[in-house]
Amino acid sequence: MTKKLLAVLAILGLTLFAVACDVEQTGEDTYEVEAPSDEAEAAAAEAEREMREAGENIEEGARDATRETGEAIEEAGEEMQEHSQPGDQD
Repeated sequence: MTKKLLAVLAILGLTLFAVACDVEQTGEDTYEVEAPSDEAEAAAAEAEREMREAGENIEEGARDATRETGEAIEEAGEEMQEHSQPGDQD
């Protein structure tokens, strides 16, 4: 996986964790922050795992598409060589 994709996944995981916190104003200048429950932490971990898996699938798909494109270009070049005759450069 690329470093950029991993960074994005990490940021999304941290964002999910931060959003899972419950902040409540208890006074004029005081706030109560309740950390995520075990269920929220498990959900965030599952989301991160799914995002990582999706990133791996995207990367695999890109590799496959690149390989297929390269093979198609190679086949087209071979076909052009088969059908060209010396002196057919008009």
